[in-house]
Amino acid sequence: MNRVVIGAYWGDEGKGKIVDLLASDSDWVVRFNGGDNAGHTILVNGRKVVLHILPSGVLQGKNAAIGPDVFFNPKSFFADIKEVESKGFRLAGRVVVDDRAHVIMPYHIALDMSHENSGRRIGTTGKGIGPVAKDKASRREDITIHDLLFDIGKIREVVAAKENELVRNGIICQGEADDYAESLVREYSSYASLLKPFVGNVMYILNNALATGQSILVEAAQGTLLDIVHGTRPFVTSSNTTSGGAFANLGLNPKLFRIIGIVKAYPTRVGEGLFPTEMDDEFGKQVQMDGFEFGATTGRVRRIGMPDFVALSYSAAVNGVDEWVVTKLDVLAGKEFTAAVSYEKDGQVSSEFPSRLDGWKPVYNGRTYYFDKFSEDQAMAMVEMGFDALPDGIKDFLKDLVMHTRVPVSMVSLGPERGVTVIKNVLERTKGWLDGPR
Repeated sequence: MNRVVIGAYWGDEGKGKIVDLLASDSDWVVRFNGGDNAGHTILVNGRKVVLHILPSGVLQGKNAAIGPDVFFNPKSFFADIKEVESKGFRLAGRVVVDDRAHVIMPYHIALDMSHENSGRRIGTTGKGIGPVAKDKASRREDITIHDLLFDIGKIREVVAAKENELVRNGIICQGEADDYAESLVREYSSYASLLKPFVGNVMYILNNALATGQSILVEAAQGTLLDIVHGTRPFVTSSNTTSGGAFANLGLNPKLFRIIGIVKAYPTRVGEGLFPTEMDDEFGKQVQMDGFEFGATTGRVRRIGMPDFVALSYSAAVNGVDEWVVTKLDVLAGKEFTAAVSYEKDGQVSSEFPSRLDGWKPVYNGRTYYFDKFSEDQAMAMVEMGFDALPDGIKDFLKDLVMHTRVPVSMVSLGPERGVTVIKNVLERTKGWLDGPR
């Protein structure tokens, strides 16, 4: 089975664990967007691995590909490889990086930080993603992996073209452009030599894999609501994070894939931007601590919200989601929570997710969900027994999620480890809810 895994909220939904789990029966795992601003944390047999460029499924020893629309930082790529190997895992499969991927240069990172400190914050990770995306769109000031390998001198041309911008932002002084460019040429020439064995044309490689019966698992960075087109602008990322972006960026046939949406039991958000169901109270603080809601890339505290069926219905439609995977329900154990089913603004109530969130407030469904805390042994018993062993409070929440979004659930994650995931009978039973009256 070929699958695309996307995040349903603003990211940090637990995609890393689920991709790692699903990779067991895939031949290829693929990253299609973003850059090292994404951090995926995977816990396997007590060993925690944090990846920023490599697809999460690489821990399963699968072939891995990094697509042409990934913003590529060579330092992070080689740091990921070192992280994997230092934790006792082996890169047993082939690793391919598309030569059209755009390279994040040191000045992109410096420009990103300069913009963030200018008083017009977006709340970025400071990894240079916005500036490299801007250069990509300029078509003249971009550096690709192909350039590193075959036209390294282009760095000099680009630095010369950007000299005024670099001086204005305090990255270099007037008259330093030539020396700065030469230092970059030397540094990135060494990266070019190291990258050569990994470079290839990902579109042809993946389509050939499909033609020969191999299976592909595609992984998104960030979440749907950070999409450059469909997200909550202006506080979004600089790439497409939705399933459509995966097919456009990789050159794959969407008819051959299922879309899996990852729903964290409660939404979170880092950085700036409106967040309708945000709970900046004792509930939010407790979830923050119990769920260890701190960014894998920056360590920033994640803001906490109540479940939002309006946002999830929107994500289901935008991505064409075939099934949900619900994560981190264990964090809500022992806590009462509810869910937003519509928004209200100036007396107008809408079940549609607005293009701008300004002034919109959540309207909750009036239901309270609750289930007791459970031990690791109890969680594993639920894994063994399947859907019927889940607490009634979880089932009630899942049913309302399914009925509002019209998408069934295929997995329920009850802990960070790969094996603490309820799969048995989940899809069958939640599909059944959709067969009855609405």
